[in-house]
Amino acid sequence: MIAPLALIGLLSLPVIVAFYMLRLRRRDVPVGSTFLWQQLIRDVEANAPWQRLRFSWLLLIQLLIAAIVVLAAARPFTTATSELSGNVVLIVDTSASMGAVDPEGARMSLAKDAAHRVVGRLPEGGRVTVVASDQTAHVLVSDTDDRAAANAAIDRIGATQLPGDLTDAFALASALAARDSDSTVVVVSDANVARLPSVGIGAPVKVERVGTTDANQAIAALSVLRRSGGAQLDCFVAVSNPSGTSATRRLELYADGTLVDARNLTIPAGQRSELIVPTLPAEARVVEARLAGSDALATDDRAYALIPSSGATRTLLVSAGNVYLENALALLPRLELYAVAPGGYARALADATAAKKPYGLVVFDGFVPSRAPNVPAIYVSPASSGGFGKVGATIDGPAIDRTAPNEPLLRFVDLSTVHIGRAHGVILADGMRSVVSTTGGKPLVAAGRIDGQPTAVLTFALRDSDLPLQVAFPLLMSNLADFLLPPGDGVLPPSASLGEPIELALDPSLQSVSLLDAGTTTTISLVAGRGVIPGATSVGIRELRDPSGATIGRTAANLFDPAESRIAPADPTRIEDMGRGPSGPAAATTPTRAEWWWPLAAAALLLLTVEWLLFHRPTRRTLGRLLRRTTRGGAGGGAGPSVPRSKPGAA
Repeated sequence: MIAPLALIGLLSLPVIVAFYMLRLRRRDVPVGSTFLWQQLIRDVEANAPWQRLRFSWLLLIQLLIAAIVVLAAARPFTTATSELSGNVVLIVDTSASMGAVDPEGARMSLAKDAAHRVVGRLPEGGRVTVVASDQTAHVLVSDTDDRAAANAAIDRIGATQLPGDLTDAFALASALAARDSDSTVVVVSDANVARLPSVGIGAPVKVERVGTTDANQAIAALSVLRRSGGAQLDCFVAVSNPSGTSATRRLELYADGTLVDARNLTIPAGQRSELIVPTLPAEARVVEARLAGSDALATDDRAYALIPSSGATRTLLVSAGNVYLENALALLPRLELYAVAPGGYARALADATAAKKPYGLVVFDGFVPSRAPNVPAIYVSPASSGGFGKVGATIDGPAIDRTAPNEPLLRFVDLSTVHIGRAHGVILADGMRSVVSTTGGKPLVAAGRIDGQPTAVLTFALRDSDLPLQVAFPLLMSNLADFLLPPGDGVLPPSASLGEPIELALDPSLQSVSLLDAGTTTTISLVAGRGVIPGATSVGIRELRDPSGATIGRTAANLFDPAESRIAPADPTRIEDMGRGPSGPAAATTPTRAEWWWPLAAAALLLLTVEWLLFHRPTRRTLGRLLRRTTRGGAGGGAGPSVPRSKPGAA
């Protein structure tokens, strides 16, 4: 027993018996007159105080209630064994796939039930830290031995729409395990986590896997492009079916909230269906794709896309003369190209500012200005260092290293047959990354953000390579233009993944802006015009407004995560392998306790109800009449319609 001193309360049992023996028991009898009873009344005063104890159901029930209450207060328990250590880090996965609905119930509810069971299996004196994990870790209760507090924290957990990433949660668990070697990490999840830390943790990891179904289809991609000079919109939609059976879903497309196209798609198991819809109205601004009907996960059944503006961006080419570069830029319909020699660069900027027609993109060919422009820029064969990095020695005959197959800047670009005579050795600045490198690791094509502005660098001169003679050149320039000038309106990118923060580089005079997201307005503080918009937590359109209320940017937040749309529970082994030591049946066990106070309390409550029924005769009679009436009604319910009974004396 946890509190054996509570057994002192058993002394109340003889007290209850004594009260019954002291109490005089009389019954009411109707008499014709009290005259003959006067002597009896005087004899009562001489009666002995102690009476013979007689059997009484009320006495028996009261003794049982008192004994049970005292026993429950002593908190009896039975000893069992637990595979958990004295210090448990309980990680509950709350990523998007945990929002699925299984035949047994909502997956998140199943996860919370499993988490409650883990708390119930804690060893005697064990401590638990409860962590909710989506893209990051959220500590709900830390290092407590209060099981009620841990269970209350678990009850507050809910599924999110964010991709799953256990990196932060495992980093926290590793720090806690480093403080206490007697630790166990328990992950409650469908084990369908794509992102795990690269380094394991110094404690055993166990997985409580939940979920059974894989019945889900998802909108995997949605984009809109303008064709024919902006007069036609082509909408590209991809619908995936990661389940194990073929599925037919109805795809609906809405333009500015109006249904413009609907069709049925049959997607084979494990594949996806792609189509281009050219029927969108040219004046549309927002496209929404929906999968009608229902499946196990609703989050990925809709997606949004912002339609690019039909206007062209004023682009300034600063070059002593480069036909290849000028022709490649002129072919891009989104650019309105102007050219100037390096000596006229400053004058061109001043004239554009005076005319209130600033340039939205500047391309430098063999020239690096003393001060970087405050707009996106491309540097081709930079002769000197700049904000993008430091220019070093020349590299002769650089060989192109293998490129990443999923690099968006190299989409449809094949550089395997490109030869380069020489290039500048550039050490990239922070914020820049190499897209194409030499076999020695030196960048040939790089991209990134410098002071918040998108920037791209080609470290070689076009005349020193055969790139301008290949199909890859205009495709590369088109991809770079899409990176530097995202096809959207305003200061925000046209789309962003859920949970992805967005950096802002606005007018330095602005101190704050407002973000409208899912009907909620949030104030974003700025320092010299710079700030960060937190990642979206739900699918939809986000809108950025200046202090006057004018819209200065919009972006579409979508899931588009194959790992989360693939809701089938995965093999937990890859998560368990992140831990040290045995995590299965071979794991060491520690003693734990199973308390019995709650069934004793329930029994006491039941006996208290019985005592009340025995003591309160009117209620007992009423219940008896209701029971007899119900019994008679049920017995005669199938014998046909009832016949009214005759009143006494009726003919």
